[in-house]
Amino acid sequence: MQVILLEKVQRLGNLGDEVAVKSGFGRNFLVPKGKALPATKSNREKFEARRAELEAAAAKLLAEAEARQAKLKAAGNVRIMANAGVEGKLFGSVTAADIADAVNAKGADVDRNEVRLPTGPLRHTGEYQIDVQLHADVLVTIDVNITSEAEIAAKAAAEEAKKARDAAREEQEAIAKAQEEA
Repeated sequence: MQVILLEKVQRLGNLGDEVAVKSGFGRNFLVPKGKALPATKSNREKFEARRAELEAAAAKLLAEAEARQAKLKAAGNVRIMANAGVEGKLFGSVTAADIADAVNAKGADVDRNEVRLPTGPLRHTGEYQIDVQLHADVLVTIDVNITSEAEIAAKAAAEEAKKARDAAREEQEAIAKAQEEA
């Protein structure tokens, strides 16, 4: 099926390109979503008449995405608290919606559909680099740090145990030094 693209479609083409796609993809997705028109003579004429309008709309969308990109970069790193075991495995998972909510809480404007998680939901604590696709031409990478209260408590307990070991070692060294002097 030949279609005329009304907007840039990733991995397919730019505005105005006439491309061949599978019939189902064209009929069930591109045409109903307003992303393409079937490539007929009358549709080509209609497209050429509307070309300037469509290009202006595409430029406006790109400018909005770049403004959102600046907000997203200003928001910085995102920290998400989640329930997890001591070894770092989450009870549940962190999804694109959770990441979008955390980013939006910092003042950016991101939809869950724009968050890219190629391996699926995150199921372990740690730091992740997540891509956010704001537009076909605008991709932003953000840092997401997933922590849990159990992990923080375990680190605090380990820190206190280390301090106690250091204090005991210093006490033993002081006793040994006192015995050497006596």
